[in-house]
Amino acid sequence: MNSTFKLKLIQALNKKNGNKGFTLIELLVVVIIIGVLAAIALPNLLGQVAKGRQAEARTHLASINRAQQAHRLETGSFGIFSTDADDNELPVSIAAPQYYEFEQGIAPIREEAGTNAVAIDDYQDDIRDYSAAVAQTDAGVFSAAICETDNPADALVQATTTGGTAQCETGSKQIK
Repeated sequence: MNSTFKLKLIQALNKKNGNKGFTLIELLVVVIIIGVLAAIALPNLLGQVAKGRQAEARTHLASINRAQQAHRLETGSFGIFSTDADDNELPVSIAAPQYYEFEQGIAPIREEAGTNAVAIDDYQDDIRDYSAAVAQTDAGVFSAAICETDNPADALVQATTTGGTAQCETGSKQIK
């Protein structure tokens, strides 16, 4: 090979190899874009985590309301719900709830019953409290409501019944 040709080939290869990699500006732009996307996505992600935790209360309260209705049809009155199996009169149990404490809300009588789901202390300001009520009208029609507090930091707002109709009070909204 010609020595001039070899020299030009080596110079061309050196120039080509020198253009590999990213500049500092290009890397900085990518980091900024990723940071902006993360800042947008993080609040949405945290909201989804809270919704997942709140699903525990919604699911259990819906089961308790259905069990109350079944108990009322079988025995003529609503039953006592308790997480303690010895005190529970309903055919539903909650084994080791993670995020909520379940307690009797409205004392069960012939016409109505209620249950509350209060967030445990570690999650008190992160997830909403829930209250459920079930009632039966004189005509035999069941009415059930699950109420969610408007704000996670708010105190529990008890679901109520009036004239055989379950409803939510001010400071909460009905979800079912």
